[in-house]
Amino acid sequence: MIGFGRLRPVRLTLAVVLLLGGLAASGPPEFEIKTMVCSSVGSSMSCGDPELEAQLKAQMLTPDQARAIGCPPVSFEDEEPTDPLQFYPGEEPTPTYTPRSPDPAIATRVNQAWTRIETWLGAHASATLRKLKFGAEPADLAQWEQTRDRKLPDDLYVSYLRHNGADGNLGAGFQLPPSHGLLEVYDIEYINWGNCQSIVMSGDLSAADPEHGHWHGSFLAIGSDGYGRELFIEPRTGRVGEAAYDKPVSYDGPMGWPSYVEMLEAIAVALESGTPLRGWHPVVDSGCELRWAEEPGEPRPGCAGGPRPTPTPTVEPTPEPPSAEEIAATGCRPARRAAAIRPVAPDVAARVDAVWRRVERWLARKAPVTYKKLARPATPRAIAKAEAAMGMRFPDDLRASLLRHDGGGSWGFGPAPFYELTSAKHIHSDWKMLCGLVLDGASGELDTSWWDGHLIPFAAAHDGGNLFIDSRTGKTGEYFNETGLTYEGDVVWPSYLALLKATARSLETGKPIRGWRPAVDKGELNWDQAS
Repeated sequence: MIGFGRLRPVRLTLAVVLLLGGLAASGPPEFEIKTMVCSSVGSSMSCGDPELEAQLKAQMLTPDQARAIGCPPVSFEDEEPTDPLQFYPGEEPTPTYTPRSPDPAIATRVNQAWTRIETWLGAHASATLRKLKFGAEPADLAQWEQTRDRKLPDDLYVSYLRHNGADGNLGAGFQLPPSHGLLEVYDIEYINWGNCQSIVMSGDLSAADPEHGHWHGSFLAIGSDGYGRELFIEPRTGRVGEAAYDKPVSYDGPMGWPSYVEMLEAIAVALESGTPLRGWHPVVDSGCELRWAEEPGEPRPGCAGGPRPTPTPTVEPTPEPPSAEEIAATGCRPARRAAAIRPVAPDVAARVDAVWRRVERWLARKAPVTYKKLARPATPRAIAKAEAAMGMRFPDDLRASLLRHDGGGSWGFGPAPFYELTSAKHIHSDWKMLCGLVLDGASGELDTSWWDGHLIPFAAAHDGGNLFIDSRTGKTGEYFNETGLTYEGDVVWPSYLALLKATARSLETGKPIRGWRPAVDKGELNWDQAS
Protein backbone atom coordinates (compact mmCIF):
# COMPACT_ATOMS: atom_id res chain seq x y z
CA MET A 1 0.00 0.00 0.00
CA ILE A 2 1.32 3.44 -0.90
CA GLY A 3 0.21 6.67 0.76
CA PHE A 4 1.20 10.26 0.16
CA GLY A 5 1.94 13.36 2.18
CA ARG A 6 2.78 16.85 0.95
CA LEU A 7 5.81 18.76 2.14
CA ARG A 8 6.63 22.41 1.52
CA PRO A 9 10.42 22.79 1.58
CA VAL A 10 12.62 24.79 -0.81
CA ARG A 11 12.11 22.27 -3.57
CA LEU A 12 8.66 20.79 -3.96
CA THR A 13 8.65 17.15 -2.86
CA LEU A 14 6.21 14.36 -2.20
CA ALA A 15 6.58 12.07 0.79
CA VAL A 16 5.69 8.52 -0.21
CA VAL A 17 4.75 6.28 2.68
CA LEU A 18 4.97 2.54 2.10
CA LEU A 19 3.03 0.26 4.43
CA LEU A 20 4.69 -3.12 4.20
CA GLY A 21 2.40 -5.70 5.74
CA GLY A 22 3.35 -8.95 7.38
CA LEU A 23 1.47 -11.55 9.38
CA ALA A 24 2.39 -12.06 13.00
CA ALA A 25 2.14 -15.49 14.60
CA SER A 26 -1.11 -14.37 16.16
CA GLY A 27 -3.11 -11.18 16.27
CA PRO A 28 -3.53 -8.48 13.63
CA PRO A 29 -1.03 -7.91 10.79
CA GLU A 30 2.11 -6.00 11.62
CA PHE A 31 3.20 -3.18 9.34
CA GLU A 32 6.56 -1.66 8.66
CA ILE A 33 6.31 1.99 7.68
CA LYS A 34 8.91 3.24 5.22
CA THR A 35 8.98 6.84 4.03
CA MET A 36 10.68 7.95 0.83
CA VAL A 37 10.85 11.46 -0.60
CA CYS A 38 10.32 11.98 -4.32
CA SER A 39 11.44 15.26 -5.84
CA SER A 40 9.56 16.96 -8.65
CA VAL A 41 10.18 19.78 -11.09
CA GLY A 42 7.11 20.91 -13.00
CA SER A 43 5.09 17.78 -13.70
CA SER A 44 8.15 15.49 -13.80
CA MET A 45 8.95 13.37 -10.75
CA SER A 46 11.86 11.24 -9.60
CA CYS A 47 12.00 8.89 -6.60
CA GLY A 48 15.43 7.41 -7.30
CA ASP A 49 13.97 3.91 -6.92
CA PRO A 50 12.88 2.16 -10.16
CA GLU A 51 10.82 -0.45 -8.29
CA LEU A 52 8.90 2.19 -6.36
CA GLU A 53 8.40 4.28 -9.49
CA ALA A 54 6.96 1.23 -11.28
CA GLN A 55 4.47 0.74 -8.43
CA LEU A 56 3.48 4.40 -8.57
CA LYS A 57 3.01 4.35 -12.35
CA ALA A 58 0.73 1.33 -12.07
CA GLN A 59 -1.34 3.00 -9.35
CA MET A 60 -1.64 6.64 -10.41
CA LEU A 61 -4.21 8.22 -12.71
CA THR A 62 -3.51 8.26 -16.43
CA PRO A 63 -2.92 11.63 -18.14
CA ASP A 64 -6.46 11.53 -19.58
CA GLN A 65 -7.97 10.76 -16.18
CA ALA A 66 -5.98 13.59 -14.59
CA ARG A 67 -7.10 16.10 -17.21
CA ALA A 68 -10.70 14.96 -16.80
CA ILE A 69 -10.64 16.15 -13.17
CA GLY A 70 -8.93 19.41 -14.09
CA CYS A 71 -5.51 18.31 -12.82
CA PRO A 72 -2.11 18.34 -14.55
CA PRO A 73 -0.81 14.83 -15.32
CA VAL A 74 2.32 13.55 -13.61
CA SER A 75 5.18 11.85 -15.44
CA PHE A 76 8.49 10.39 -14.34
CA GLU A 77 11.89 11.48 -15.55
CA ASP A 78 12.28 8.45 -17.80
CA GLU A 79 9.09 9.39 -19.65
CA GLU A 80 8.24 12.12 -22.11
CA PRO A 81 6.94 15.07 -20.03
CA THR A 82 3.19 15.61 -20.26
CA ASP A 83 3.66 19.37 -20.03
CA PRO A 84 7.32 20.01 -20.91
CA LEU A 85 8.87 23.15 -19.46
CA GLN A 86 9.93 25.80 -21.96
CA PHE A 87 13.25 27.28 -20.92
CA TYR A 88 14.18 29.34 -23.93
CA PRO A 89 12.26 32.35 -25.23
CA GLY A 90 10.46 31.77 -28.48
CA GLU A 91 10.50 33.92 -31.57
CA GLU A 92 6.75 34.51 -31.70
CA PRO A 93 5.42 38.00 -30.86
CA THR A 94 4.01 38.54 -27.38
CA PRO A 95 0.21 38.18 -27.52
CA THR A 96 -2.11 40.85 -26.16
CA TYR A 97 -4.99 40.13 -23.79
CA THR A 98 -8.19 42.13 -23.65
CA PRO A 99 -9.73 42.65 -20.18
CA ARG A 100 -13.43 42.01 -19.73
CA SER A 101 -16.08 43.96 -17.84
CA PRO A 102 -17.56 42.15 -14.82
CA ASP A 103 -21.18 42.54 -13.76
CA PRO A 104 -21.53 46.16 -12.52
CA ALA A 105 -23.84 45.23 -9.64
CA ILE A 106 -21.40 42.62 -8.34
CA ALA A 107 -18.47 45.01 -8.83
CA THR A 108 -20.27 47.62 -6.71
CA ARG A 109 -20.90 45.16 -3.88
CA VAL A 110 -17.29 43.90 -3.85
CA ASN A 111 -15.81 47.40 -3.87
CA GLN A 112 -18.18 48.60 -1.15
CA ALA A 113 -17.25 45.63 1.04
CA TRP A 114 -13.53 46.32 0.56
CA THR A 115 -14.03 50.02 1.31
CA ARG A 116 -15.67 49.14 4.63
CA ILE A 117 -12.91 46.64 5.47
CA GLU A 118 -10.16 49.12 4.56
CA THR A 119 -11.82 51.89 6.60
CA TRP A 120 -11.95 49.69 9.69
CA LEU A 121 -8.35 48.53 9.21
CA GLY A 122 -7.18 52.13 8.84
CA ALA A 123 -8.80 53.02 12.16
CA HIS A 124 -7.89 49.90 14.14
CA ALA A 125 -5.28 47.67 12.40
CA SER A 126 -3.23 49.82 10.05
CA ALA A 127 -0.38 47.29 9.79
CA THR A 128 -2.74 44.86 8.10
CA LEU A 129 -4.07 47.60 5.83
CA ARG A 130 -0.55 48.28 4.60
CA LYS A 131 -0.01 44.58 3.86
CA LEU A 132 -2.87 44.41 1.38
CA LYS A 133 -1.32 44.34 -2.08
CA PHE A 134 -2.30 46.69 -4.86
CA GLY A 135 -4.78 45.37 -7.38
CA ALA A 136 -3.84 43.14 -10.29
CA GLU A 137 -3.62 44.73 -13.71
CA PRO A 138 -6.73 44.01 -15.80
CA ALA A 139 -4.53 42.72 -18.63
CA ASP A 140 -2.87 40.26 -16.22
CA LEU A 141 -6.23 38.85 -15.17
CA ALA A 142 -7.25 38.65 -18.83
CA GLN A 143 -4.05 36.75 -19.56
CA TRP A 144 -4.68 34.37 -16.66
CA GLU A 145 -8.19 33.59 -17.91
CA GLN A 146 -7.40 33.33 -21.60
CA THR A 147 -4.25 31.22 -21.32
CA ARG A 148 -6.06 28.75 -19.05
CA ASP A 149 -9.41 28.88 -20.82
CA ARG A 150 -11.05 29.54 -17.45
CA LYS A 151 -13.22 32.36 -16.18
CA LEU A 152 -12.94 33.70 -12.66
CA PRO A 153 -16.24 34.41 -10.90
CA ASP A 154 -17.03 38.11 -11.22
CA ASP A 155 -16.80 38.78 -7.48
CA LEU A 156 -13.34 37.20 -7.29
CA TYR A 157 -12.26 39.00 -10.48
CA VAL A 158 -13.23 42.39 -9.03
CA SER A 159 -11.58 41.55 -5.71
CA TYR A 160 -8.27 40.85 -7.49
CA LEU A 161 -8.57 44.23 -9.20
CA ARG A 162 -8.86 45.78 -5.75
CA HIS A 163 -6.26 43.67 -3.91
CA ASN A 164 -4.20 40.92 -5.52
CA GLY A 165 -3.67 39.10 -2.24
CA ALA A 166 -1.56 40.26 0.68
CA ASP A 167 2.09 40.30 1.74
CA GLY A 168 3.67 37.37 3.53
CA ASN A 169 3.82 33.65 2.87
CA LEU A 170 0.62 32.66 1.05
CA GLY A 171 -0.94 36.06 1.78
CA ALA A 172 -0.60 35.80 5.57
CA GLY A 173 -0.58 39.61 5.88
CA PHE A 174 -4.39 39.65 5.66
CA GLN A 175 -6.15 36.68 7.17
CA LEU A 176 -9.59 35.37 6.38
CA PRO A 177 -11.08 33.63 9.43
CA PRO A 178 -9.65 31.89 11.25
CA SER A 179 -6.11 32.03 9.78
CA HIS A 180 -6.26 31.73 5.99
CA GLY A 181 -3.93 34.10 4.16
CA LEU A 182 -5.44 36.07 1.27
CA LEU A 183 -3.97 34.48 -1.87
CA GLU A 184 -3.05 36.23 -5.10
CA VAL A 185 -4.28 35.01 -8.47
CA TYR A 186 -1.15 33.04 -9.37
CA ASP A 187 -1.28 31.17 -6.04
CA ILE A 188 -4.27 29.31 -7.50
CA GLU A 189 -1.90 27.10 -9.53
CA TYR A 190 0.43 26.50 -6.60
CA ILE A 191 -2.32 25.25 -4.31
CA ASN A 192 -4.07 23.34 -7.08
CA TRP A 193 -0.88 21.60 -8.18
CA GLY A 194 -0.08 20.30 -4.71
CA ASN A 195 -3.59 19.04 -4.03
CA CYS A 196 -3.95 17.58 -7.52
CA GLN A 197 -0.64 15.73 -7.32
CA SER A 198 -1.76 13.83 -4.24
CA ILE A 199 -4.94 12.69 -6.01
CA VAL A 200 -3.22 11.81 -9.28
CA MET A 201 -0.52 9.80 -7.52
CA SER A 202 -3.03 7.97 -5.32
CA GLY A 203 -5.07 6.87 -8.35
CA ASP A 204 -8.30 7.52 -6.44
CA LEU A 205 -10.82 9.20 -8.76
CA SER A 206 -13.40 9.37 -5.99
CA ALA A 207 -11.11 11.82 -4.15
CA ALA A 208 -11.73 14.29 -6.99
CA ASP A 209 -15.50 14.47 -6.47
CA PRO A 210 -16.16 18.24 -6.16
CA GLU A 211 -19.00 17.60 -3.69
CA HIS A 212 -17.60 14.92 -1.41
CA GLY A 213 -13.98 14.34 -2.44
CA HIS A 214 -10.76 15.92 -1.20
CA TRP A 215 -10.15 18.36 -4.07
CA HIS A 216 -10.97 19.05 -7.70
CA GLY A 217 -8.75 20.66 -10.31
CA SER A 218 -11.39 23.27 -11.12
CA PHE A 219 -11.33 24.74 -7.60
CA LEU A 220 -10.02 28.29 -7.19
CA ALA A 221 -8.02 28.63 -3.98
CA ILE A 222 -8.62 31.99 -2.27
CA GLY A 223 -7.07 31.38 1.16
CA SER A 224 -4.54 29.05 2.79
CA ASP A 225 -3.13 28.61 6.27
CA GLY A 226 0.10 27.17 4.82
CA TYR A 227 -0.48 23.81 6.52
CA GLY A 228 -2.82 22.08 4.08
CA ARG A 229 -6.07 23.89 4.91
CA GLU A 230 -7.57 26.00 2.13
CA LEU A 231 -10.60 28.10 1.30
CA PHE A 232 -11.71 27.76 -2.31
CA ILE A 233 -14.42 28.77 -4.74
CA GLU A 234 -16.28 26.05 -6.61
CA PRO A 235 -16.59 27.81 -10.00
CA ARG A 236 -19.78 26.13 -11.23
CA THR A 237 -21.86 27.60 -8.40
CA GLY A 238 -19.59 30.30 -6.94
CA ARG A 239 -19.80 28.72 -3.48
CA VAL A 240 -16.96 29.13 -1.00
CA GLY A 241 -15.86 25.85 0.56
CA GLU A 242 -13.21 24.50 2.92
CA ALA A 243 -10.59 21.86 2.19
CA ALA A 244 -8.11 20.13 4.47
CA TYR A 245 -5.49 17.61 3.46
CA ASP A 246 -6.90 14.09 3.12
CA LYS A 247 -10.37 15.15 4.32
CA PRO A 248 -13.62 15.66 2.38
CA VAL A 249 -14.37 19.18 1.23
CA SER A 250 -17.10 21.04 3.06
CA TYR A 251 -19.51 23.74 1.92
CA ASP A 252 -21.52 24.01 5.14
CA GLY A 253 -18.64 24.40 7.60
CA PRO A 254 -17.74 27.57 9.50
CA MET A 255 -16.30 29.24 6.39
CA GLY A 256 -18.75 27.93 3.82
CA TRP A 257 -20.51 30.77 1.97
CA PRO A 258 -22.94 31.05 -0.95
CA SER A 259 -20.49 33.39 -2.71
CA TYR A 260 -17.20 35.21 -2.30
CA VAL A 261 -18.84 38.63 -2.10
CA GLU A 262 -21.14 37.47 0.70
CA MET A 263 -18.07 36.37 2.65
CA LEU A 264 -16.46 39.81 2.18
CA GLU A 265 -19.66 41.55 3.28
CA ALA A 266 -19.88 39.35 6.38
CA ILE A 267 -16.26 40.18 7.26
CA ALA A 268 -17.04 43.89 6.94
CA VAL A 269 -20.04 43.54 9.26
CA ALA A 270 -18.01 41.62 11.86
CA LEU A 271 -15.26 44.26 11.84
CA GLU A 272 -17.63 47.22 12.10
CA SER A 273 -19.84 45.70 14.79
CA GLY A 274 -17.17 43.83 16.76
CA THR A 275 -19.35 40.74 16.67
CA PRO A 276 -17.96 37.27 16.00
CA LEU A 277 -17.97 35.86 12.48
CA ARG A 278 -18.99 32.22 12.67
CA GLY A 279 -17.44 32.01 16.15
CA TRP A 280 -14.28 34.07 15.52
CA HIS A 281 -13.86 37.54 16.98
CA PRO A 282 -11.83 40.22 15.19
CA VAL A 283 -8.92 41.24 17.44
CA VAL A 284 -5.83 43.39 16.95
CA ASP A 285 -2.44 42.14 18.12
CA SER A 286 0.47 44.15 19.50
CA GLY A 287 1.77 44.71 15.97
CA CYS A 288 -1.48 46.41 14.92
CA GLU A 289 -2.47 43.44 12.76
CA LEU A 290 -5.93 41.92 12.42
CA ARG A 291 -6.34 38.42 13.80
CA TRP A 292 -9.35 36.20 14.53
CA ALA A 293 -9.77 34.63 17.97
CA GLU A 294 -12.27 32.54 19.88
CA GLU A 295 -12.52 35.24 22.56
CA PRO A 296 -13.01 39.00 22.06
CA GLY A 297 -10.02 41.25 22.58
CA GLU A 298 -9.53 44.68 24.09
CA PRO A 299 -9.23 47.72 21.79
CA ARG A 300 -5.62 48.43 20.84
CA PRO A 301 -4.78 52.16 20.97
CA GLY A 302 -2.30 53.72 18.57
CA CYS A 303 -3.03 51.41 15.65
CA ALA A 304 -4.66 53.91 13.29
CA GLY A 305 -2.86 54.73 10.07
CA GLY A 306 -3.08 55.01 6.32
CA PRO A 307 -2.67 52.44 3.54
CA ARG A 308 0.60 51.61 1.87
CA PRO A 309 1.80 54.53 -0.25
CA THR A 310 1.09 54.38 -3.95
CA PRO A 311 4.37 53.95 -5.80
CA THR A 312 5.52 56.79 -8.01
CA PRO A 313 5.29 55.66 -11.63
CA THR A 314 8.66 55.46 -13.32
CA VAL A 315 9.38 55.07 -16.99
CA GLU A 316 11.89 52.32 -17.50
CA PRO A 317 13.98 52.46 -20.65
CA THR A 318 13.40 49.58 -23.02
CA PRO A 319 16.50 47.39 -22.82
CA GLU A 320 18.21 46.25 -25.96
CA PRO A 321 17.74 42.51 -26.50
CA PRO A 322 20.95 40.51 -26.19
CA SER A 323 22.77 39.81 -29.42
CA ALA A 324 23.40 36.32 -30.75
CA GLU A 325 27.06 36.73 -29.79
CA GLU A 326 26.15 37.68 -26.21
CA ILE A 327 23.83 34.69 -25.88
CA ALA A 328 26.48 32.37 -27.31
CA ALA A 329 29.01 33.72 -24.80
CA THR A 330 26.87 32.47 -21.91
CA GLY A 331 27.45 28.88 -23.03
CA CYS A 332 23.76 28.20 -22.53
CA ARG A 333 22.76 27.87 -26.16
CA PRO A 334 25.43 25.69 -27.79
CA ALA A 335 25.42 24.75 -31.44
CA ARG A 336 23.77 21.45 -32.24
CA ARG A 337 26.15 18.54 -32.62
CA ALA A 338 26.00 14.78 -32.73
CA ALA A 339 26.82 12.76 -29.64
CA ALA A 340 30.33 11.31 -29.90
CA ILE A 341 31.64 8.62 -27.55
CA ARG A 342 35.21 9.35 -26.46
CA PRO A 343 37.57 7.04 -24.58
CA VAL A 344 38.77 8.04 -21.12
CA ALA A 345 42.52 8.37 -20.70
CA PRO A 346 43.64 5.02 -19.18
CA ASP A 347 45.76 6.61 -16.44
CA VAL A 348 42.87 8.84 -15.33
CA ALA A 349 40.44 5.92 -15.36
CA ALA A 350 42.84 3.88 -13.23
CA ARG A 351 43.22 6.65 -10.64
CA VAL A 352 39.47 7.29 -10.44
CA ASP A 353 38.69 3.57 -10.09
CA ALA A 354 41.31 3.25 -7.34
CA VAL A 355 39.66 6.03 -5.33
CA TRP A 356 36.21 4.57 -5.88
CA ARG A 357 37.38 1.18 -4.57
CA ARG A 358 38.45 2.89 -1.35
CA VAL A 359 35.09 4.64 -1.05
CA GLU A 360 33.14 1.46 -1.82
CA ARG A 361 35.06 -0.60 0.75
CA TRP A 362 34.43 1.96 3.46
CA LEU A 363 30.74 2.35 2.62
CA ALA A 364 30.18 -1.41 2.46
CA ARG A 365 31.64 -1.83 5.96
CA LYS A 366 30.47 1.34 7.68
CA ALA A 367 27.45 2.70 5.77
CA PRO A 368 25.78 -0.19 3.94
CA VAL A 369 22.54 1.71 3.29
CA THR A 370 24.43 4.41 1.41
CA TYR A 371 26.54 1.77 -0.33
CA LYS A 372 23.46 0.04 -1.72
CA LYS A 373 22.21 3.34 -3.14
CA LEU A 374 25.25 3.79 -5.39
CA ALA A 375 24.01 3.84 -8.97
CA ARG A 376 25.07 1.44 -11.69
CA PRO A 377 27.60 2.65 -14.28
CA ALA A 378 26.45 5.16 -16.86
CA THR A 379 26.65 4.09 -20.47
CA PRO A 380 29.20 5.87 -22.66
CA ARG A 381 26.28 6.84 -24.89
CA ALA A 382 24.43 8.58 -22.03
CA ILE A 383 27.53 10.62 -21.18
CA ALA A 384 28.07 11.53 -24.84
CA LYS A 385 24.45 12.66 -25.20
CA ALA A 386 24.76 14.92 -22.14
CA GLU A 387 28.00 16.40 -23.48
CA ALA A 388 26.47 17.07 -26.89
CA ALA A 389 23.35 18.69 -25.44
CA MET A 390 25.48 20.93 -23.21
CA GLY A 391 28.00 21.74 -25.94
CA MET A 392 31.08 20.81 -23.92
CA ARG A 393 33.43 17.98 -23.03
CA PHE A 394 33.30 16.57 -19.52
CA PRO A 395 36.72 16.20 -17.86
CA ASP A 396 38.09 12.66 -17.98
CA ASP A 397 37.92 12.25 -14.20
CA LEU A 398 34.19 13.04 -14.18
CA ARG A 399 33.52 10.70 -17.11
CA ALA A 400 35.50 7.92 -15.47
CA SER A 401 33.50 8.42 -12.28
CA LEU A 402 30.18 8.27 -14.15
CA LEU A 403 31.33 5.08 -15.86
CA ARG A 404 31.88 3.63 -12.37
CA HIS A 405 28.71 5.01 -10.74
CA ASP A 406 26.10 7.09 -12.55
CA GLY A 407 25.51 9.17 -9.43
CA GLY A 408 25.31 8.46 -5.73
CA GLY A 409 21.63 7.50 -5.72
CA SER A 410 18.63 9.35 -4.34
CA TRP A 411 19.60 10.88 -0.98
CA GLY A 412 22.77 8.84 -1.42
CA PHE A 413 26.54 9.29 -1.56
CA GLY A 414 28.16 12.62 -2.22
CA PRO A 415 30.69 15.16 -0.98
CA ALA A 416 30.39 17.00 2.31
CA PRO A 417 28.37 18.54 3.71
CA PHE A 418 25.04 17.61 2.07
CA TYR A 419 25.54 16.91 -1.62
CA GLU A 420 24.79 13.78 -3.62
CA LEU A 421 26.51 12.91 -6.88
CA THR A 422 24.11 13.14 -9.81
CA SER A 423 23.73 11.05 -12.95
CA ALA A 424 24.73 12.11 -16.46
CA LYS A 425 21.06 12.68 -17.25
CA HIS A 426 20.56 14.85 -14.17
CA ILE A 427 23.73 16.80 -14.91
CA HIS A 428 22.15 17.79 -18.21
CA SER A 429 18.69 18.50 -16.76
CA ASP A 430 20.13 20.63 -13.92
CA TRP A 431 22.32 22.52 -16.40
CA LYS A 432 19.31 23.14 -18.64
CA MET A 433 17.22 24.39 -15.73
CA LEU A 434 19.98 26.70 -14.50
CA CYS A 435 20.65 28.02 -18.00
CA GLY A 436 16.96 28.76 -18.19
CA LEU A 437 17.47 31.27 -15.37
CA VAL A 438 19.92 33.12 -17.60
CA LEU A 439 18.05 32.90 -20.90
CA ASP A 440 14.35 32.64 -20.12
CA GLY A 441 12.75 35.89 -21.14
CA ALA A 442 16.12 37.64 -21.34
CA SER A 443 15.54 41.07 -22.86
CA GLY A 444 18.53 42.98 -21.53
CA GLU A 445 21.92 42.24 -20.02
CA LEU A 446 22.63 38.56 -19.43
CA ASP A 447 23.83 37.92 -15.89
CA THR A 448 26.35 35.06 -15.88
CA SER A 449 27.28 35.79 -12.27
CA TRP A 450 24.15 33.78 -11.41
CA TRP A 451 24.88 30.86 -13.70
CA ASP A 452 27.21 30.17 -16.61
CA GLY A 453 26.62 27.58 -19.30
CA HIS A 454 30.28 26.49 -19.23
CA LEU A 455 29.75 24.95 -15.78
CA ILE A 456 28.94 21.27 -15.17
CA PRO A 457 26.64 20.68 -12.14
CA PHE A 458 27.83 17.25 -10.95
CA ALA A 459 26.35 17.17 -7.42
CA ALA A 460 23.09 18.49 -6.00
CA ALA A 461 21.69 19.39 -2.60
CA HIS A 462 18.01 19.33 -1.72
CA ASP A 463 18.05 23.00 -0.73
CA GLY A 464 18.63 24.46 -4.18
CA GLY A 465 22.42 24.11 -4.41
CA ASN A 466 24.86 22.43 -6.79
CA LEU A 467 28.56 21.73 -6.94
CA PHE A 468 29.98 22.34 -10.39
CA ILE A 469 33.11 21.84 -12.46
CA ASP A 470 34.23 24.78 -14.57
CA SER A 471 34.85 23.15 -17.94
CA ARG A 472 37.38 25.88 -18.77
CA THR A 473 39.63 25.31 -15.74
CA GLY A 474 38.63 21.93 -14.30
CA LYS A 475 38.18 23.51 -10.86
CA THR A 476 35.08 22.97 -8.74
CA GLY A 477 32.79 25.61 -7.27
CA GLU A 478 29.31 26.00 -5.84
CA TYR A 479 25.97 27.41 -6.95
CA PHE A 480 23.17 28.29 -4.53
CA ASN A 481 19.78 29.57 -5.60
CA GLU A 482 19.88 32.52 -3.19
CA THR A 483 23.45 33.70 -3.76
CA GLY A 484 24.52 32.57 -7.22
CA LEU A 485 28.03 31.32 -8.02
CA THR A 486 31.01 30.85 -5.70
CA TYR A 487 34.45 30.37 -7.24
CA GLU A 488 36.51 30.59 -4.05
CA GLY A 489 36.70 29.21 -0.53
CA ASP A 490 36.10 25.72 0.83
CA VAL A 491 34.03 24.60 -2.16
CA VAL A 492 36.94 24.99 -4.59
CA TRP A 493 39.11 21.99 -5.49
CA PRO A 494 41.66 21.83 -8.30
CA SER A 495 39.71 18.98 -9.93
CA TYR A 496 36.86 16.54 -9.47
CA LEU A 497 39.39 13.79 -8.73
CA ALA A 498 41.01 15.91 -6.01
CA LEU A 499 37.63 16.27 -4.28
CA LEU A 500 36.94 12.54 -4.61
CA LYS A 501 40.38 11.69 -3.16
CA ALA A 502 39.90 14.05 -0.21
CA THR A 503 36.48 12.53 0.46
CA ALA A 504 37.93 8.99 0.47
CA ARG A 505 40.73 10.09 2.81
CA SER A 506 38.22 11.65 5.22
CA LEU A 507 36.13 8.47 5.26
CA GLU A 508 39.14 6.25 5.97
CA THR A 509 40.73 8.43 8.64
CA GLY A 510 37.66 10.04 10.19
CA LYS A 511 39.39 13.40 9.89
CA PRO A 512 37.32 16.40 8.81
CA ILE A 513 37.25 17.53 5.22
CA ARG A 514 37.17 21.31 5.35
CA GLY A 515 35.19 21.41 8.56
CA TRP A 516 32.95 18.37 8.04
CA ARG A 517 33.45 14.95 9.59
CA PRO A 518 31.92 11.67 8.29
CA ALA A 519 29.27 10.12 10.54
CA VAL A 520 26.97 7.13 10.16
CA ASP A 521 23.37 7.00 11.31
CA LYS A 522 21.43 3.75 10.83
CA GLY A 523 23.73 2.67 8.03
CA GLU A 524 23.63 5.97 6.16
CA LEU A 525 26.56 8.32 5.64
CA ASN A 526 26.08 11.85 6.95
CA TRP A 527 28.49 14.72 7.39
CA ASP A 528 28.60 16.45 10.78
CA GLN A 529 30.18 19.80 11.39
CA ALA A 530 33.51 19.32 13.15
CA SER A 531 33.75 21.01 16.53
